[in-house]
Amino acid sequence: MKKRSAAVGAVVAGLLAPLALTTPAHADASYKAFCNTTGGHGGVTAPSYTGATDSVYVQMGVYDGSADGHPMRIRLVTEDANGKNTYWPWHTNTKGSGKSLEFATTATNKSGIFAIGIQVARFDGNKKLNSCSKWGSYY
Repeated sequence: MKKRSAAVGAVVAGLLAPLALTTPAHADASYKAFCNTTGGHGGVTAPSYTGATDSVYVQMGVYDGSADGHPMRIRLVTEDANGKNTYWPWHTNTKGSGKSLEFATTATNKSGIFAIGIQVARFDGNKKLNSCSKWGSYY
């Protein structure tokens, strides 16, 4: 996964807000996934994703909502043409309670990307305390 520097604060704030469901055929539809777990929440949006591809640009954000000293992490999950999941590296929000980590990146898989999802988790060191996972859909 290749990191891209981008200001995505407004985008992530919007992607974490409740959204009205629309159909994939809608001109403004975006592919998104969100989930909540104890201590925080996170989300991903793939603004130009329309289905099977070998490379996808995503914007991600993770929020730490608990002053417990345990950072929140987020990672992208993709499914290829063979139904195999790729679990991309974790991104850790070390900014503390009440803060978000926002970033944009591109995921590339020569076997194709047929589904996009996320995992969000709260950690104590390398020990996962709790987590959530969600596959995306069009909003």
